[in-house]
Amino acid sequence: MTVNRRKKPASVNPIKIGQSLGAVLALQGCYRAMPLMHGSQGCSAFPKALLTRHFREPIAVQTSALQEMDVIFDANRNLEEALNLVLSKHRPDIIGIIGTELTDVAGVDYQSMLKSYKRERNMRGGLAFSVVLPDFRGSLESGFSATVESMIDEMIQQVGHKGSRSVNTRQITLLPGSFLTPADVMELKEMISSFGFEVIALPDISTSLSGHLLTGFSLLTRGGVPLDSMLQSLQSGLTIAVGGSMERPARRLHNALGTPYKVFESAMGLKASDELLHFLHQISGEPVPLRYCWQRENLLDSMLDAHFQFAGMSVVAALEPDHLYSISGWLEELGVEQKALIASYETPLIAGMEREVWVGDLDDAEVLGKGADLWISNSHGIAGAQRMEAAFMPAGFPVWNELGAYMSVSVGYRGAMEWSNKAGNLLMQREAGHRESSIRHR
Repeated sequence: MTVNRRKKPASVNPIKIGQSLGAVLALQGCYRAMPLMHGSQGCSAFPKALLTRHFREPIAVQTSALQEMDVIFDANRNLEEALNLVLSKHRPDIIGIIGTELTDVAGVDYQSMLKSYKRERNMRGGLAFSVVLPDFRGSLESGFSATVESMIDEMIQQVGHKGSRSVNTRQITLLPGSFLTPADVMELKEMISSFGFEVIALPDISTSLSGHLLTGFSLLTRGGVPLDSMLQSLQSGLTIAVGGSMERPARRLHNALGTPYKVFESAMGLKASDELLHFLHQISGEPVPLRYCWQRENLLDSMLDAHFQFAGMSVVAALEPDHLYSISGWLEELGVEQKALIASYETPLIAGMEREVWVGDLDDAEVLGKGADLWISNSHGIAGAQRMEAAFMPAGFPVWNELGAYMSVSVGYRGAMEWSNKAGNLLMQREAGHRESSIRHR
C-alpha cells in the first residue's frame, strides 16, 4: 500500500528526530566510547539533553564547537583540536565522528581528514570512524543504522589484512534496532543464548543504559560491548538483525565476510515470537525451553482476558518506522482498529505494509486519528492525546513522563503480554474516568 503525506507548509509537533541523536545512541552501547559531534555546541547539547531525560543516565558526548567563521575558513582545524583533546585526555577505545547539517551542507570533508589524521599519527589500536548524518533526511532510526554500518566497516578494515577468519558456528551477532529498549536487548540475548549460542550484541545498550548503579564518574561510556568483543563478532557464524533498518549492517557483514544473516522485522507479538523461536530451534537443533512455552500460554490467556477491553476500540500510533511496523503487528493480533499509523519518514518496510501509513507529525496523528481511544507515541504526544480524550501510552523516544520506560519489555511473549495488559489497563482507566465524569455532570 502506498505511503501518504498531508499537504501543509510546515511540520507541527514533529516526531522526526535528527539522525545525529541516533548515532549518539548507537555509541552508548559500546564500552569506553566517545561520540564526537563535528558541529556547533547546540548540535551536541540537543541529543545529550534528550537522551539524559529519557534514560535518566549521564550521556557521553563531545563536540568540535564550531562557530560560523570556523566553517568558512577551516572546520578541520577544530576537529583536529577536538580529536587531540579527546585522545590525550580521555583515551577512548572507540571514537565516532558524527557529522551534522552544519558541516555536511558546507561540504566539509572530515572523512578524508580522519584518514590523514590516523596515518600521520600512526594510530594503532582502538576504533575511529566517521559517519555523514545530515538532519534534512532520515530520522533517529536511520542515524542509528548508518552508525552501526560505519562501525562495522571500520572493524572489517582493521582485521581484513589478517587473511581468512575462523568461523565460530555457535556464536551469533545480534544487531538490535534503535527502537528496542535495554530490557528488550537483554531479553533477545537471553532468548538466543537459551539455545546454546554465544551472543554478541552490537551495539549493546542493555549493559550501559539499563539503569544500573556505578561508582565514580567517567566522561566515556560505561557499559556496552567492549572493543575486543566487537572484533570477535566478525567470527560469528550468523547475524540476526531485529528491525528492517538493521538489514544494511547485516548485509555489509555478509558481503565482506560471507556471514549469513536473518532479518526479523519484528520480535513483538505471538506470530513474530513464534517465528524467532522456531528459527532458533531449527538452527540449533535444541528444543524450545519450557519457560517460553509457558510464556506463550500466559500471552494467549492475557489476550483472552483483555478482549473485552479491546473490542470495538481504535488506536492511533506515531513512531519510528521499524517500531511502527512492530506495534502494528501486535495491534492486529489484538483485533484493534488501527485508525491512523504515522511514521517519521518513509522506508521500504512501511512502504510494503498492507495498511495505510502516513509520513508526518503528531499534528497529523491528531487529525487523522480523531476519535481514537488509545494514542501510542513518544511523550511529545501527551497534549494531543488529551485533546482527543484518548488514553495515552508512551512508547518510542523520548519518554519522560514515566519512570522506567527504558526497561519496558516489548519483545517475545512476555513483552507482548506486558504491553497488552498495560494498554488494557489504560483503556479501563479511561472508561472509568468517562463514567465518573458523566455521573458528576448529571
